[in-house]
Amino acid sequence: MSAISVIRLTGELEISRKDEIRRALHLVGSEGGILVDFFDVTYADSTTLAELLRFRREADAQGIPVAIVIGSRQFARLIQYAGLSDAFPVFDNRAAALTFLAAEAKA
Repeated sequence: MSAISVIRLTGELEISRKDEIRRALHLVGSEGGILVDFFDVTYADSTTLAELLRFRREADAQGIPVAIVIGSRQFARLIQYAGLSDAFPVFDNRAAALTFLAAEAKA
């Protein structure tokens, strides 16, 4: 079984950080699951949503489960309003997200 990878981004995620976001949301291909840790993100715009959708398509194509952890209520609302809460399991703490991914990796 492959390990769960953690991708962590912090601060304000907006258009000026698009390249950084894209580089971070990159698959190696050997992941058993991926936790995208946005817990310390204070702001995110549509650039982040677009990169998340691109990343989700890549992960789905390789059969890699992905979960997101979000600490900011603003960002959680943005994910919900954009309809992405149906595309990703979203958690408000890392432990729950990692437990979910461990179960998915075994399935």
